[in-house]
Amino acid sequence: MTDTLYIRDDDSLAQLVQRLQAASPLAIDTEFIRERTYYPRLCLVQLAAPGLLAVVDPLALDDLQPLWEVLTGGPELVLHAAGQDLEIIQRLAGRLPALHFDTQVAAAFLGYGDSIGHSKLVERLVRVTLKRSEAYTDWARRPLSDDQVQYALDDVRYLLECAETLRAQLTDRGRGDWVQEELERMRHGVNPSPDPDEMWRRVSGARSLTGRGLAILCRAAAWREREAVRRDIPRQRVAADRVLIEIARRAPKRQAQVEGLRGLHPREAQRSAATILAFVHEAVESAPDTWPESRKSRPRSGQQAVEILASLLDAVVRTRAAELDLAPRLLAKRADLEQLVRQEIDADVEQGGIPVLEGWRRQHVGEQLLALLRGAARVSVERTEEGARLRLES
Repeated sequence: MTDTLYIRDDDSLAQLVQRLQAASPLAIDTEFIRERTYYPRLCLVQLAAPGLLAVVDPLALDDLQPLWEVLTGGPELVLHAAGQDLEIIQRLAGRLPALHFDTQVAAAFLGYGDSIGHSKLVERLVRVTLKRSEAYTDWARRPLSDDQVQYALDDVRYLLECAETLRAQLTDRGRGDWVQEELERMRHGVNPSPDPDEMWRRVSGARSLTGRGLAILCRAAAWREREAVRRDIPRQRVAADRVLIEIARRAPKRQAQVEGLRGLHPREAQRSAATILAFVHEAVESAPDTWPESRKSRPRSGQQAVEILASLLDAVVRTRAAELDLAPRLLAKRADLEQLVRQEIDADVEQGGIPVLEGWRRQHVGEQLLALLRGAARVSVERTEEGARLRLES
């Protein structure tokens, strides 16, 4: 018998927390909207434990702290595609859960696909087809319909069963430690408040800039990020990426030039013109050795060599991924391979910090890549009944 609870008052929340204190693992999912705010607005928390399903309505409650305390106080949380859920928990609870298990990550290490969706995974593991009629619902509107509540509960209803099956399969294939290592890397990467001074790297079109333009972009992106946080609005509402690129290219010196920037809302131009002119001036006057460096600013001959060698390494990674029945990105991303090449051919490049040279990845492909770059191995083509494939020879 499974109890289904809809928590909309503090007394009911206290009773739920009491029931959850002895439960582990716990399945959890969240529903949120972030179209109009900087931080996602939490609208629903769904939970599952043996004999219990619960929907918690944060919009109807005064204080969720008792729930966060039990969720981060010891039990293992089971989630699917946990990234944004963990960011929400980190921001609202002030800490991450002690342990978590991500069914999407586990499935990727078992050949179910790079990022399999929740409903498809449930269908494959539990043989249940979930209804997706409320996929685009507005979770901030009240009251919620019965269909909406059931849809939300379906996101956790089968998670514990899926996790149990995946754990057994990981044990059979000896990959449990691989998944734990990946989950730990994910935990270290959770950051609900990114560094404003690093946000220029995420601006579309940043690679088209060099030198002074990149120095201006760095300050423009930091200004936008801080404004978005202060006003709790999406960063693109402050200024779109294309506006930041135009600021960096044009380096405006007068308010009229700021107001003439295409795509910048007139009210924003009036509000922020003085700030924009100040950081542009600061960037223009800054010393060149303080300017950020982009891929384009590197010598073209050196970058071309990096790209060619990284493509060779990528072919080896894809071959090993096929042999291990893994998505190639789980072994190494293209950016990691380019960084590995730079470390090997340029003594001035900072060493370390590349996942492919750590843990199980180093054992299964990292050492091979190093051997190839250092001339201790070579690549040849081997013909098999299935066709041709790469072969790495010592």
